[in-house]
Amino acid sequence: MYEVGESLPVDELNAGSYLLAGPAMTGKYELLLDFVAEGLRRDEAALVVTTNESAGPILEDLSSRVGDLPDGLRVVDCVAERQGTEGRYPPERVEYVSSPADLTGIGIGVSEQLRRLAAAEADEIRIVFYSLSTLLMYAELETVFRFLHVLAGRVDSIGALGLFSLDPTTHDASTVNTLKQLFDGVIEVRLDDGPQARLMGVPGGDGEWTPRP
Repeated sequence: MYEVGESLPVDELNAGSYLLAGPAMTGKYELLLDFVAEGLRRDEAALVVTTNESAGPILEDLSSRVGDLPDGLRVVDCVAERQGTEGRYPPERVEYVSSPADLTGIGIGVSEQLRRLAAAEADEIRIVFYSLSTLLMYAELETVFRFLHVLAGRVDSIGALGLFSLDPTTHDASTVNTLKQLFDGVIEVRLDDGPQARLMGVPGGDGEWTPRP
């Protein structure tokens, strides 16, 4: 079980893969960072796969939450090379991928970082993916589905906890429902008189909208 702190209306989540779904400006990015920071405070390892933001700002945002960043925090950055800022960090911290369209490269980057974490004897690992919507801009649904099926299987095989963000308002319902099949549960977020969340298929969640910090 993984403690989630105050970011969700449950105390902990089982290992597995979960979809974090919500429109833009509903706090998905902040929730992902809080989720990672909670694990770092507990001496867990973390891997951030980003197709929306380069590694630098993400590491700075996490540092503002936890202070000095531990060696167990790793990143796969699919953005920096397009911005001409790749190479700022060593591969032990950041693996760079040419583009969100390079699913093979992303898979290799994830495997390399997980290999390094395994060599460091990391027992509990949190994996966040920001965001699946970007992948769907570059690749067909079937291709993304196969990629995520393999990745979710990897999460399960190492007993990790994965959180994958998606903006469902940018995709048709059929696409969203197809992707939901890959996950152990769905965490939906929205703004309605403040930030709210509801947990579908998640132990401890009742499927009702609940205020969150």
